[in-house]
Amino acid sequence: MSRIVDEPYFTHSVYSALTTGIQVKCPKCHGAGVVTADDDNAYFRCLNCGYQAISTRTIYRYDVHNQCENCGKYYRVDIEDTAKHHFPVLHVACPYCGATMPGEVHKTAQAFSYAAEIRNGKDPWFGLELWFLASFQGKPVWALNREHLA
Repeated sequence: MSRIVDEPYFTHSVYSALTTGIQVKCPKCHGAGVVTADDDNAYFRCLNCGYQAISTRTIYRYDVHNQCENCGKYYRVDIEDTAKHHFPVLHVACPYCGATMPGEVHKTAQAFSYAAEIRNGKDPWFGLELWFLASFQGKPVWALNREHLA
């Protein structure tokens, strides 16, 4: 009788699945798709309908930094609302005196997204539901791909 021996902990991590692919559900047709990544981007490709998507792995900081026309102090205001990131100029309030004035939105590479963890049964870059996802006693049970499932 042979005994089953577990594989090392990180054998089937998100990082190890970057090249082989993480199997997910397509957001368009709900068929099987694959998420892969290289040094710069994450890629999604549906094996059923052919839908594709790309997501950068670089994390950007968006802010307006300026000299206040009212009090003369220099300030920087981070732009947290992602809907405002695409605007070239925004009106922001000076954090010192409250005066509102226009300022240029600056986009700066802040960090690089390494392989993240699976949360709520979804891949880390597109938020797509894993293909091999089930529930056992109210808790999610998942596999990244067929190799992980085996």
